[in-house]
Formats: sequence, structure tokens, C-alpha cells
Amino acid sequence: MAVSMRDVDPAFQGAGQKAGLEIWRIENFNPVPVPKSSFGKFFTGDSYVILKTTSSKSGALRHDIHYWLGKDTSQDEAGAAAIKTVELDAALGGRAVQYREVQGHETEKFLSYFKPCIIPLEGGVASGFKHTEEEKHKTRLFVPFARSSLNHDDIFVLDTESKIFQFNGSNSCIQERAKALEVVQYIKDTYHEGKCEVAAIEDGKLMADPETGEFWGFFGGFAPLPRKTVGEDEKPADSRPPKLFW
Repeated sequence: MAVSMRDVDPAFQGAGQKAGLEIWRIENFNPVPVPKSSFGKFFTGDSYVILKTTSSKSGALRHDIHYWLGKDTSQDEAGAAAIKTVELDAALGGRAVQYREVQGHETEKFLSYFKPCIIPLEGGVASGFKHTEEEKHKTRLFVPFARSSLNHDDIFVLDTESKIFQFNGSNSCIQERAKALEVVQYIKDTYHEGKCEVAAIEDGKLMADPETGEFWGFFGGFAPLPRKTVGEDEKPADSRPPKLFW
């Protein structure tokens, strides 16, 4: 049975009445609306409820509800997000499709809401973490910041205070590189107000290039990346779906 909107959390009042995206972050076990300017930014220590409303040609509304769990979120917050998801579904008539999203293992449907990508940020409400915009810019690779994170098959984005580097693995494909360019532009516009330099680093390029030398300087200097031997039980690189490491 559907519940009255009067019985649900006040933050959900009026939710799902028109096509679009709505997001709430769990703060002290209550959903707090996230401003549109922050859509796509998720803190690793938090849990979120996301509502996607779409309208059919007939005007009927369809609802998809996702709850996203950061890798460092507490069990209590994760539980609160799950409960609020059920509560929101009931308020919408109990016909919404529900999805559980775990950081790093999100569904394609969820990721499609955020163009060109989502940006997991360290910290969260419980830790008293200050938003990245309030702190001095930190150099980020978005995977463990170490040479061992790099490989020949993928593309990596290194975000520094004055420049964004796009490292193109020698085995990466043109589709991956095009997607990476979208992400680089997004980071530039979002975190640098469009005022930083961008450099493409080609895997295997000679150190004589200044920007290549600058890139490897963040990793303590250049050293060849190891090449994996493809075993009989492994798929060749070109059969893997494209992926972008941050």
C-alpha cells in the first residue's frame, strides 16, 4: 500500500513529480537535498539516495531509485539510505525500481545520469571533512598514487594544481582516449575554473619532452612499466570493455 506524502520524510515532499534527477545525502540518518551544482560529486564516507524520474510519451512518470554507498560509509548510514529508499518508493506508489550502488561497482544505468563521470571525493559528513573546493588543491591520480597503478592498457588522469595530465597507455583505444578527454575537460571546468594547462602523455614517449618529464617527476622519475604476459586463460586486451582509471 502506498503511504501518504505526509508520512514520509519532509525532504521527500514533492519528489518525483516531474522528469529529472534528485539526490539526497544521508546526514545524521536523515536525507538532505544535494544542490544541482554538486550532482556527480560523491563523498566516499557518505551514503546517498538518488531518484531518476522519466516521462513517457503518454506523460506517465517512471521512477528509478538508487542508493549509493561510499567505500568508507558507516553501516548505520548505509542502512539509513536503504530504509529511506524504501520509504521514498512507498511514497511514489511502490512501483519504482530500486538499485543498490556500491562505489567502484556502479550500474551502467546509474553512471549514465552523470556526464561525463562521477567524482568520488575523500571524506564525508561524519568525519567533518571540508569540501575539496575549500582546501588547497591536492595532486590526485584517483587510484592509489603510485607507479604500480599505471599500465599499458588503460588511460589515467593525473590532476595537479596547475596542470592536468592524461596518460595514454600504448594499448588503449581511440574510444577510451575520447572519453578521457571529456573527463579532463570536466575536471578543468569544475576544479580549475577552466584556467589550467592540459598535457597528453604518450606511453613510451622519450623523456626529452618537458611535459613527459614533468609527469614522471610526480612518480619519482621515469622507469619502464612492466608488460604482462597473456596466459592461455586470459582474454586479449582488445576484447576487454573500455575503462578509464582516474
